[in-house]
Amino acid sequence: MTTLRFVGDVPLWLGLLLSLVVCALSWLYYSRESYDLPRRLKWFLPLLRSLAFFLGIMVLTGPVLHHRTIVGELGRVKIYLDASRSMTMQDRHMSVGRKLMIAEQLGWITAGHVDSTLLKAADELTDARREFRDQMAIALGGRGARRTATDQASTTESASTASTTESAQQEPRPPEEIDLVKVRAASETFQTRLKELQAKLPTSIGEQLSVELLQPLQAAIASIEAAPEAAVTQLTALSNAGESTETAIRKAFDDSITEVVSSDESIRSALVMFDETPRWRRAEIGLSESSAKILATLSETHDVEVFTLNGEEAVDSSVGRASSPSSPDAITDVASPPTTESFSNITDLSTAIVATQKGSTATTDSNDVSEKPKTAIVLLTDGEHNTGPSPLQTARVLGSQGVSFYNVSVGASQQASDLAVIGLEHPDLVFQKDNVRGVMIVRDQMPAGKPFAAQISYEGEVLWTQQLLTQNVPERRIEFEFTIDELVTKLGTQFASDIKQNAVPLAFEASIAPLPEESETDNNSRTMRLAAIVSSNKVLIVDGRSRWETRYLRNVFERDEQWSVNTVIAGPGTDDAVLRRGDEDGQFPATRDALFKYDLIFIGEVSPELFAAQDFEWLKEFVEVRGGGMVFIDGQRRSLLRLADTELGALLPVEWLVETIASKPVSLQLTDKGSKESALNLAADEEQNRRFWTELPAPHSLVAVDALPGAEVLVEVNVDGRQRPMMVTRNFGAGRVLYLASDETWRWRYKVADTWHQRIWNQLAKYVMPRPFAVSDEFVSLDTGAVRYDFGSTVDVRARLLGLDGKPAINATADALVWKDGRIVSTVSLNADPDVPGIYRGRIAALPEGEYEVSMRAAGYSDAALKARSGFVVLPPESGEMTQTAANESLLKQIAADTGGAFLREEDMIRLPELLSPLSSGRVEESETLIWQSYWWFAAIVMLLTVEWVLRKRAGLL
Repeated sequence: MTTLRFVGDVPLWLGLLLSLVVCALSWLYYSRESYDLPRRLKWFLPLLRSLAFFLGIMVLTGPVLHHRTIVGELGRVKIYLDASRSMTMQDRHMSVGRKLMIAEQLGWITAGHVDSTLLKAADELTDARREFRDQMAIALGGRGARRTATDQASTTESASTASTTESAQQEPRPPEEIDLVKVRAASETFQTRLKELQAKLPTSIGEQLSVELLQPLQAAIASIEAAPEAAVTQLTALSNAGESTETAIRKAFDDSITEVVSSDESIRSALVMFDETPRWRRAEIGLSESSAKILATLSETHDVEVFTLNGEEAVDSSVGRASSPSSPDAITDVASPPTTESFSNITDLSTAIVATQKGSTATTDSNDVSEKPKTAIVLLTDGEHNTGPSPLQTARVLGSQGVSFYNVSVGASQQASDLAVIGLEHPDLVFQKDNVRGVMIVRDQMPAGKPFAAQISYEGEVLWTQQLLTQNVPERRIEFEFTIDELVTKLGTQFASDIKQNAVPLAFEASIAPLPEESETDNNSRTMRLAAIVSSNKVLIVDGRSRWETRYLRNVFERDEQWSVNTVIAGPGTDDAVLRRGDEDGQFPATRDALFKYDLIFIGEVSPELFAAQDFEWLKEFVEVRGGGMVFIDGQRRSLLRLADTELGALLPVEWLVETIASKPVSLQLTDKGSKESALNLAADEEQNRRFWTELPAPHSLVAVDALPGAEVLVEVNVDGRQRPMMVTRNFGAGRVLYLASDETWRWRYKVADTWHQRIWNQLAKYVMPRPFAVSDEFVSLDTGAVRYDFGSTVDVRARLLGLDGKPAINATADALVWKDGRIVSTVSLNADPDVPGIYRGRIAALPEGEYEVSMRAAGYSDAALKARSGFVVLPPESGEMTQTAANESLLKQIAADTGGAFLREEDMIRLPELLSPLSSGRVEESETLIWQSYWWFAAIVMLLTVEWVLRKRAGLL
């Protein structure tokens, strides 16, 4: 295959631009002296000179014919470089020995500076112990771990904790399950490897190895026949021994490295360079920029493709190359993301790999694998897969198709000293005068006893802080509490006067002040988003007598600053025989508008004769049109039964039975519907919650009712072995109605005061009453639900549109406009709610992460009239990307083992060409013809200029 390439000092685009300019000047010059020439010479002469100039300038771009010939059959190698955010980490906590070995592989120090004999010996001991443990598990009837089919890397990190984690005590096995032949074979193999290893160690460490492993092992092997059970027990113990010897070897290596570092300035410089270089950049240098030239070497005998794994996508970095992907000198960069923002917030080591394999491995059945070109996947990653299909399952499927994984682990194998905010627990909505309470979840991997500060701030202003000491624990929960009243009041002055902000969105930063010892500080903070409700809820309680239930309900809401309570007691036997009307406390609202200012209304055993006909109409519209919440609390006087014959009867979700319940109720019980309602949650999980409700005091009396069709029973009462409705609800128009068949919830205060009674009624009140619109102006009220949505969620838009007369605008043509960064990114049609005049609803499809605003557009209204905008944030996918600072070597080893590939650490990347050489039986022969240096190119220029000179002479222009 022959391709044209340009390798000169001047880029092709610049060469073409210069040529165009010079040719234009040439035509302009000829136009001034060729006005009396024959017509054919007027265009032919400038054409000749322009072509000559074009060829002359293009010499600067270095045109070259690249010839590429494939001899034999090339193996396929697909290289994937992980471009997730965790690959931006720096590994300052990595052992000095590994740092120098990596620096040597990258060409930052000359070869031979680091004697890795001891480190390789420690790795050999680690591998020998692991393999002996696996073989013993098989011999004892257990399931051993699979070994890799090819040689694994010869170096490892200094991490005794990893060895401890991998070890597992074997459970005792019956004698008939023990295969003594396998036990002896595994033991003798282990013994042989230990003797070979002992010869490489210093005398003192060799003696320690003998005492700790070799001598007990020889004794146990000798006693296998005579005392098999005792021998097996001893061998099982030895399979988990040897850690102190391994630690001693690594310490000896570290000591030798310390001496080298202290005496060599170049090594100290290399260490500084290493500490400042992120993982992805080290992988990139190792592939294409180091003296090993791994990509160029592989390209000589393999068909190489290079991809960047960015989330669920694999970006082909060969796109736009001048030559084929396999061209060695074309692969000089792995196209890694240049900025932190370009890195993905997730690590998916499966989806993109599968997508790029389609069509390359599945063309024949599994019996013909040997006839397909051999394929290998080289994966350079820290292995912190956190989303998408299992990479192990993907590897096994591809392995069955003849694809092998050669995984290069990039990064330290042990966790760094680090503090990370890994989660936040907090409410989505709070009232302005409430305190924000929550929990900051922190992963504490710092040595115990170091002081640090946790804090929550808003735009740089610290609202809460606490001084703490590190504990070196996997997870700790730090409770916080702070007030937002002053902050919300200050923010309220920034809103336009003609826009009412009912819920103020707030974005706090929960953070940990970085410590000098931390290796990663990007995970020290998280954003906490919630909304503060600035208006208080108004509740109206109407009853015909001052019952215990009414008294305690009034106390529940009056003690809470977020509620404004108006209690009206009227009727026979009370201080007010008639229903007093007005705007004062103790008075029933005199107008429909005044009634509609309430959010929640309680109706007790009040006589229907107290109300006027318009009152019933207003109360019905309060639920149906206003969308308010209404709670009916029945009692033994059965006054609510008389309301069923009024207009309010349409709201009631029950019908009264003729019978009277004489027996005393036994216990409460949540229905299946009730157990799923958060308003009735009083315990951590559903089963505990159900049990808790059965332990609440049951009422002493109950009104006999049945739920109407379409109504839902939330709580039942056990009476004489029969479950009867006690709490029933239904939607009515835009609002919700709740009915209680008993007025004895005050009994839930027994021995615990307000603990449960107040909590239940607060939750029920918010369940029944409408959620307020987030923002309103003169004509439109808008609400988009929560202030934050998980990635992939849809957003429900709710709007209320008023006409010029202040009444609901019916059947208007309306759209929701979704804005991001000052421009419209989506338009959603809003449909009129068939049950509620003036209410419009729509749903926004899943959006990319980011901050959004929603406004409304309606026919007949100008953009200036509809000013209200409701905002929300779509969060990025939750992956914990930056919370794990160690490479997941166990996953990468297992993937390599399951596909017959190999596992390497980044310092062993230089072994890739050697390991992959068996895949290919061909080679690539490449050569170049330097056109810009050829005689033909200059001959063409000379010929064009000669012809022009001759024609100019004949035309008398010389």
